[in-house]
Amino acid sequence: MQTPEAMMVPVSPRHAVLLVPEYAQLIDHAPDHDFTMRTITRREANGLQLMSAEMVIAGQDTRKEFPLAEQYPMHFRKTYFPGRLRGDPSVEFANQQRASEVLGSPPPIGFSKDTFRSCFVPGKPYSRLTPFGIEPVENNVQVAEELNLGLAIGLWWLCTQTFDQLNCLHAAGLAHGDMELHNIAVSPAPAEAVLIDFELAKWKKDLSPQDWEKAVKADFTELLKEAVYLQCALGRQPGPLADMAMTRIGELFPSPGRFERKIRRQAAV
Repeated sequence: MQTPEAMMVPVSPRHAVLLVPEYAQLIDHAPDHDFTMRTITRREANGLQLMSAEMVIAGQDTRKEFPLAEQYPMHFRKTYFPGRLRGDPSVEFANQQRASEVLGSPPPIGFSKDTFRSCFVPGKPYSRLTPFGIEPVENNVQVAEELNLGLAIGLWWLCTQTFDQLNCLHAAGLAHGDMELHNIAVSPAPAEAVLIDFELAKWKKDLSPQDWEKAVKADFTELLKEAVYLQCALGRQPGPLADMAMTRIGELFPSPGRFERKIRRQAAV
């Protein structure tokens, strides 16, 4: 009997992962139903399960129903349960499909009345890479002072990538709607930042001009805070991300003076 071997498996048009033998054999020999590899998160309220998000290897039934599941059998599956507070798989599918068309990011795979499936980005969320975001916010200045230069430059590069993607998304009439740092996936190969989780995305055509402006502004907020922290480490940077961060610094922080002084001093080092 041949011993199963590890296998490189595509999980999006640009990404692949190495699967250990016990999982790899399920790629070529699909189980009857989805095999759950790992539960990423569960959402509950008062002991009632509302949503689960898992990495799965698609079963035979799933591969028959969704053509992309045959191409990307290892993928992300979100399941909604009765009593859910939010979440419409068809809407999330449409949101991510549009984002994928605009950004070239991993596409959705399919949906049913209670599930949403998508390709995924192997790597880590940006929120797990940054040392910033501690409270009180002024303490992030000290974090910046101790930050390794190479790491600071790398994080700045990821932030500028994300900023450019958000601008492209907005130009296409879509706001992310939940632009927290954990919704920036950072892939090592290829090295890139990718926006994920479009469940709460908002379409310009559905909003008033005032509400659209608010949605766009909210999309940038957490990224601009990060840009301020990083400039405390690097000094004032050129470009539209740095310009917007410094323009909005007074609304990002209750006491922006310490950040502004640190950025000015750092630029002179």
